[in-house]
Amino acid sequence: MVATTLQTLDRGLTALAALAEAPEGLRPAELAERLSLHKAIAYRLIATLESHGMARRLPDGRAVLGAGLIPLAAKVEKHRLSAAAPHLAALSEATRTTSCVVLADGPNAVVALVQEGGDGFLRVSYRLGLRHPLTRGASGLAILSGRPASPDDPPAVSLAREQGYSLTRGELQQGAVGIAAPIIAADPSSPPADAAVSIVALQELPDGAAEQVMACAAAIGAVW
Repeated sequence: MVATTLQTLDRGLTALAALAEAPEGLRPAELAERLSLHKAIAYRLIATLESHGMARRLPDGRAVLGAGLIPLAAKVEKHRLSAAAPHLAALSEATRTTSCVVLADGPNAVVALVQEGGDGFLRVSYRLGLRHPLTRGASGLAILSGRPASPDDPPAVSLAREQGYSLTRGELQQGAVGIAAPIIAADPSSPPADAAVSIVALQELPDGAAEQVMACAAAIGAVW
């Protein structure tokens, strides 16, 4: 039996993904171009998403993701993220940095859980739902390093796989340095976690930070 997709639902989900990739918003004509659709269909897609609170129109006509997605997002990975939370809190306390769990979503890394740390104005904030390419930032490189090796892996991914963590400076935020380690499920039969633990600080990280991040990633992998 050959599986088929429901075209209307497929288009709606693709439209949501396109809006997620464009935080500044898309006009109907721009959405139509991205999805290779007639502009009238793009208008109807946006109107349908808007009626469910999954999109909203800005005054200039651009469409952005709507607040109706928030309660749905809150349920995503709820069990795993709840299990990771105490380990992440302990990491932030030990390193006095902001830490986060980042999940792969297609070609992007998405911040799924944040534990803020640091001192006063030196505290670095991370926004839940922040997205960036997997090929940029310590967390994205760490996720890629947790996957099977490929001849096409960039040198930074191969290095992260070799040493067990990735380190970047100023890639996502000027002056910030980050260390991340892939989360590997303890049970080899479990699906790949495709996730990473990361900490970020301004200028410098504390001594032993890489070892602490790897230990936290291992502890989370053990409960996933």
